[in-house]
Amino acid sequence: MLKKIFFLIAFFLLWGCTSGDARSETISVDLTVPEIAVRQDVTYAQYLTWPEARLKMDLLLPMKGDKKSPAVIFIPGGWWVVSPKAAGSQFTYRLAEEGYAVASIEYRLIAAANYREILGDVKAAVRYLRAHAEELNIDKDRIAVMGASAGGYLAAMAGVTGGIREFDFGDNMEESSRVQAVIDIFGPTDLTRVAADYSREKQQSYASPGSPLSLLVNGAGGYKGNKGESLLDTPETATAACPLTYIGKDTPPFLIMHGTADTTISPSQSKHLWEALEQQGIYAEHYSIEGADHQFKYFFQPKAFNIILSFLHKVL
Repeated sequence: MLKKIFFLIAFFLLWGCTSGDARSETISVDLTVPEIAVRQDVTYAQYLTWPEARLKMDLLLPMKGDKKSPAVIFIPGGWWVVSPKAAGSQFTYRLAEEGYAVASIEYRLIAAANYREILGDVKAAVRYLRAHAEELNIDKDRIAVMGASAGGYLAAMAGVTGGIREFDFGDNMEESSRVQAVIDIFGPTDLTRVAADYSREKQQSYASPGSPLSLLVNGAGGYKGNKGESLLDTPETATAACPLTYIGKDTPPFLIMHGTADTTISPSQSKHLWEALEQQGIYAEHYSIEGADHQFKYFFQPKAFNIILSFLHKVL
């Protein structure tokens, strides 16, 4: 008897799943989203002296026939201690679907390099894309840099130092490292005031000799003569490492975004950068995201993503 009950229950469940909801139809599909070719771990720069480094990028390339794509270089954050090029994949795939070629890069870290060399890595990525523009079907005259946190700082530095050749070294030196647009998401701008909105204890911690900021400016202890100095011990070097120092008439357009609840990088950092750009007559947009902390997830939500997309459409 029990077996019959189970059989009847199974029969009616199966019948209910297959009788009313079954469907067979022919539909038409518009090809509005391009196919995306993926190239991973492409070496864009290599340094054979100590410490040896081969820097990689991942490429997302919209397949749109002969039409050349504008390009966006995504620079990950990580306090210059890590540079995980896959960190922005949820965002970069959406950019590629919108028709942008996207290069997500890694770069050298503060254990073995300082800000000049790390910035040089970003510029090497720009030159690589230009040198391989035909192969990659990229418009070499429409390249933007975008980064979050430490990556935002590097994007800003790459934008404001386009004509300063002392930051260019390595391969493809016949190509320019200028970019046509910058997107800075909660990046530090004045390295001596990164914790300006926070407690005195946090400000002192950020300025200490062992902080990532001090190591970015001066290098690790013993690195090229560094004596373990703090950020505040070397004001001239700190100024030279500040994006505000280099803003001029050739600075490209900026989009700057920051969360109002950021407890890692002071929100006032982005406001200072926007004000400095405005004073020089540079086109710049500044958005504060209400309640957002120091997490990239807020910035690939539709409202924020559409602001970024609109900016890129406008300036590239």
